[in-house]
Amino acid sequence: MSFGIKTLAVAGALAAFVPLAQAGSVSLTLTRTTLTNVNDAAGLWQHQGGNIMKGGVKVGQYLLHRRVTTAGSTAPLNTAATTITLFFATAAGSAPQNVTLQGAHDFGPGNFRGSVSGASNRYTWIQGADATYSASGTSLVLSIGWAGASQLTLP
Repeated sequence: MSFGIKTLAVAGALAAFVPLAQAGSVSLTLTRTTLTNVNDAAGLWQHQGGNIMKGGVKVGQYLLHRRVTTAGSTAPLNTAATTITLFFATAAGSAPQNVTLQGAHDFGPGNFRGSVSGASNRYTWIQGADATYSASGTSLVLSIGWAGASQLTLP
């Protein structure tokens, strides 16, 4: 009996240190239609927007804001605090379902690392999911991976 309890204790301890596997993921292409840089006394804002494409089909629109603060996120980091909100198409006259991501953009390679910080009711299950993007011309290839049910996905 004590052997079974020890085995259970060791298995439980190991499980606590094994990271959760990503059960589901989605890849979306964010195709930029606008980019505006706004300099101010504290640094720079970048405002970007465009269309969300999934498998060549437009599924929504996005807004992206980057903030660079002089002497706070410049050399040697060369990074910006970044917020991206994905708006997914809904019936006319209703606010769109949405997912918001926050993280850091690295201006060197043009990539992003962050996570889902908030979502509307339909997508609450994705909160906390890991997110990255890499630049491809004027588009960003956004990948979001989550633990949980693999059949869940964004539009």
